[in-house]
Amino acid sequence: MIELVAYLLVYFGAGFMLKLGDDLLDELDRPDLAWYPLAVSGIFFGILMTTSEWDLVLLTAIIIGVLASGKVNRAQFLIGFAFIGLVFVLRFIITDWTLVVTSWLDWMALLVSLFLAAVLDELGNDWTNPELNPTAYLFFKYRFSLKCSVLLLAIFWPAFLLAAIGLWSFDLGYETTGWTLRVKVKIELDRQDYSKRP
Repeated sequence: MIELVAYLLVYFGAGFMLKLGDDLLDELDRPDLAWYPLAVSGIFFGILMTTSEWDLVLLTAIIIGVLASGKVNRAQFLIGFAFIGLVFVLRFIITDWTLVVTSWLDWMALLVSLFLAAVLDELGNDWTNPELNPTAYLFFKYRFSLKCSVLLLAIFWPAFLLAAIGLWSFDLGYETTGWTLRVKVKIELDRQDYSKRP
């Protein structure tokens, strides 16, 4: 039970730190601070990707999806990739870890399915209009194509279920950062507004 909680917390932390780094770059304009959460996120990604073939395929699909969407557009993101590679090397040296994939055909089919779901989320997020179709807008904004797909895919690959639940924990961490930032910005705006009142 403790191992499961720790596993889900690492997923949560990976999402939380990734979004924090992203927001420091795009929302808060603090690129000097973004290196740190993106490095921690990279460490968490590396730990998870070397946990099982199912975590590896899920996070590989997410990374490919992010790269394909053009969101890796700042130098600070490179620190995350560097730490992913470092974790792989250290796991290999310290524990003699090697990648074991039981069926490359299944693994690749899962990778393509996850990638297509991630692309659908990205396209849907860009194309939907919150005023014309608010339900579709929220569905794609919160990446439910991928979230639902992982649960459906776990029917065909039951061993993938734990990684599928991990994705939900990852997204919870990601959204928690976004929510925290929105609350902080609202509080700051309220303070500024209050200070201007006579």
